[in-house]
Amino acid sequence: MNDAKTPDHEKTTNRKPMLGLLIACIVLAVVAVFHMVKIHGLNAKLADTQKQLAQAKSDGAQAQTELDKAKTASADLQDQLTKAKGQQADLQSQLDQSKEASVQLQAQLDKAKAAAVDQQAQLDKSKAQAADFQSQLNQATAGSTQLLSQLDQAKIQSMDLQSRLQKAEADLAQLQPMLLKVGRMPVATSFEKESWGRGLTLHVNNLAQKPLTVNITITGGDNTRRQSNVIGAGATLNVEKVAAGDKVVIASDGYESVDVTAQ
Repeated sequence: MNDAKTPDHEKTTNRKPMLGLLIACIVLAVVAVFHMVKIHGLNAKLADTQKQLAQAKSDGAQAQTELDKAKTASADLQDQLTKAKGQQADLQSQLDQSKEASVQLQAQLDKAKAAAVDQQAQLDKSKAQAADFQSQLNQATAGSTQLLSQLDQAKIQSMDLQSRLQKAEADLAQLQPMLLKVGRMPVATSFEKESWGRGLTLHVNNLAQKPLTVNITITGGDNTRRQSNVIGAGATLNVEKVAAGDKVVIASDGYESVDVTAQ
């Protein structure tokens, strides 16, 4: 019986290692498949990572290019900013100079306005003076016309007086011998009213052909004044400030005195 069971037992015993081996192979196959799947996944991830890395490198290169461009643009902008700052400083300097020039021009303008006001005042004053001078000129012209008229009248009167003087000299030449014979003083007297009513002027004419010494006494109220003069041949002595009503006595050696009353 034991011999009969032995082959089956051996068969059973021989199947166990084979079954273990088969299981082991299956496990190994599963493990291998798992590792292959895992490796495939890793390879896919690696490929994707490499692709991403390549894309990242490309993007990095592009970014570096853009960065270089940005740096170049930044440097250009920095240069432009530096130039702009220089231009701004120059413009600020020009603005300051312009402000200073504007202040100076404003001061000059104020001075010019003040000078214009002063000149206008002087012009107005000059116009007023010119108007006054014109008025004075008109008055002077009118006065000159009047003086010319008076001069013409004076010339006429002078000519008339000259004519009278010549006639008087002729008459004197005829009367002088007669006057010398009777001892009468060869003088002629007349009174003329002074301008502005300041009294009278006594005119004493020497009718002789030689100088005549006279002593004149003027009495008015309580006042008496005396004076001695030499009247040239044919000349006239003028005695001023004689009041109306004064008594005048003209005396000369060798002649009778002449008494007249101022009027």
